[in-house]
Amino acid sequence: MKSKKTIFLTLILIWMIIIFCFSHQARDASSATSGKTIRTILDITPGISKLPEEQKEEIVEFLQPIVRKLAHFTIYAIGGVLMILCFNEYNLSDGKRLILSGALGCIYSMTDEIHQLFIPRKGWNDN
Repeated sequence: MKSKKTIFLTLILIWMIIIFCFSHQARDASSATSGKTIRTILDITPGISKLPEEQKEEIVEFLQPIVRKLAHFTIYAIGGVLMILCFNEYNLSDGKRLILSGALGCIYSMTDEIHQLFIPRKGWNDN
């Protein structure tokens, strides 16, 4: 069915654009986003919300690398699922679908890493 193929290809393109936008952020901006998310969750968590700010900041610093890795894993897992669903619309064996999805995911992640080489490590206005 052509419409399902078009839908999945469109979703994959949107997924790629989202990753590109996240990857285009400077490290400081990206860290601020994950830190703000963790702080928001801490502020609404009973018991933790009453902790002193210094303790909350220690929790944020501890959780930030974990949250960032989980977000990275999750967004690429979503892309993998979208690719497998897209390849389900073609007459391919299970093995070919998995190999194609994995290969395309790896190729896209490599191009994303190359893209990140051109992004400043600090904020946009820092020297």
